[in-house]
Amino acid sequence: MDLQRQISRKLNEEHIAILALLERFEQALGRLRGEPPAQDDPVWRMLLPQLENALRHEVTRHFALEEDHLFPRLHERGEGDLADLLLEDHKVIREVARPLLDLIGDARDGRLDAPGWRTLKAYGLELAERLGSHAQKEQGALVPLVDEILDEDTDSALAMEYASG
Repeated sequence: MDLQRQISRKLNEEHIAILALLERFEQALGRLRGEPPAQDDPVWRMLLPQLENALRHEVTRHFALEEDHLFPRLHERGEGDLADLLLEDHKVIREVARPLLDLIGDARDGRLDAPGWRTLKAYGLELAERLGSHAQKEQGALVPLVDEILDEDTDSALAMEYASG
């Protein structure tokens, strides 16, 4: 994909990163066999903070950029159905991410028992499916449109605002 705008390139990078992280998460969840991993399991010790940080970013800053700046522009150019579909995805993903983030924090801090890990696995698999599907949908539909809906000045301003967090 030959992306011209900073925002389209940033979204592309973030989608690729979250898809790779979700794949690692699904693999780690698949290795859980009804028992929590060892407290010192190196995969989970690295994965849990990465997941927590990525999910917090995804459901706050990334979604806000799209909802506040891109979806209204989609509506303006007659692509409101796409914006509405992606917004509905965001709502569902947030509903799954909220309890999952609590479980991830408990797991990271060693406070999650076997039933808690089973719950984390269920929420984790649901989130991986929903967020993975959503990121792929945006890669195919939203990201290419960003080059068309943002002019160079708007793109630069949004990129600076987004980078400054």
